[in-house]
Amino acid sequence: MSDIKELREKVAAKRAELKELFDAKEGGKYTSEQKGEIQTRNDELAGLVEEVNLLSAKSNNEKAMNEDSEPVSGGYDAPQEGVSSIGETFVKSDAYKNYIEKGVGGIDSTVAFNPMSYKTLLGAGTTNNYPPEVLRQPGVLETSLRDPNAVIGLFDQIETDQNAFQYLEESTFTNAAAEAAEEGAAAEAALDFTEQTAAIRKIAVFLPVTEELLADVSGIQGYVNSRLSTMMRLRLDGQLLSGDGTAPNLEGILDAGKTGVNTVDYSTYAGDLNRMGAIYEAITDIRTNAFVEPDAIVMHPNDWLQVVTSVTDIATNGSKNPLFVAAGGFNGAAQATLWGLKVVPTTAIAEGTVLVGRFGGGEAAHIVMKQGIDIAVSDSHSDFFSKGKVAIRATMRAGFPVYKQAAFTKITSF
Repeated sequence: MSDIKELREKVAAKRAELKELFDAKEGGKYTSEQKGEIQTRNDELAGLVEEVNLLSAKSNNEKAMNEDSEPVSGGYDAPQEGVSSIGETFVKSDAYKNYIEKGVGGIDSTVAFNPMSYKTLLGAGTTNNYPPEVLRQPGVLETSLRDPNAVIGLFDQIETDQNAFQYLEESTFTNAAAEAAEEGAAAEAALDFTEQTAAIRKIAVFLPVTEELLADVSGIQGYVNSRLSTMMRLRLDGQLLSGDGTAPNLEGILDAGKTGVNTVDYSTYAGDLNRMGAIYEAITDIRTNAFVEPDAIVMHPNDWLQVVTSVTDIATNGSKNPLFVAAGGFNGAAQATLWGLKVVPTTAIAEGTVLVGRFGGGEAAHIVMKQGIDIAVSDSHSDFFSKGKVAIRATMRAGFPVYKQAAFTKITSF
């Protein structure tokens, strides 16, 4: 019994070490070193608990054999005088007292209850029915998602406190500047403006969560809030490209309603540089129609693969060399760039479509935020109050004015 007592003391000490490690987290997160220490202590604790179970089973089995050697009267052996029931021994244990008085759970206690007093022995001589106690790895393994800021991060953001975003567009520019003879009259120029309005749309989502989960799992509320924020940004990120403009949707750059956006049909392109040449044609369209320099290219990762692995025959020696390397895309660090522009490979855009444009600087477009992402919690939804559930809701309001549609060119059938 002294061996079991010593092992239980070691178990208690190991649990205290684990508690200190769990309490040492910073900002609700653990460092990689702390996670390693937690895993090590957890493995050691599991081994100690298994040793305790083995010794306890051995001791109980020896007692059972001694009692079985004594004659038993009748088919049922009633509890011996002075032997407490399991309920009585439990309420006297340190585990029970710690839980009731201090709210501390997970404490092992040795109780003076002999199960053989009732001729019932569960799992004697084995630990198969009693797996060692383990502690769960902290944190949550999150589902893999695409970057929710792949497209959002290309645009500049501004704020408004209005229900719609209005701006003046120069719709007429007549340049009459010319040389004039002495005392000659200056020619009259003309400027005219049109007021444009970009709607502010609401994006919202809610998630039902039990009150027990919020109360019992460390850091769960921050985790849920973070995932709701990610859901909102994923939606906005996709809408900036593909929103159809039908209320309450935003209108994305690739929507058919954006008639000013240039289009290059790759299926009819006949240039020697193939896909790379079509992209350079899109760059040229922007330069000649919007008079701005494009700063990024957005395409599906599979389309980017086709560009990077493009090859051409070299007539002099018959070998094949990647066109992309010839264009200088991988000079120095392997960065996703083409013709000097940043390439953003993302599944936010459909495979077979490429968008080239002037995204940053606010010259061609802005993301307009009415408010940041707002988080609210309520139990008034449906029967949530009676079932102990709460709805955590995230909302935001955003607009997407595109001032110069000609600053963007889409390539189809890529």
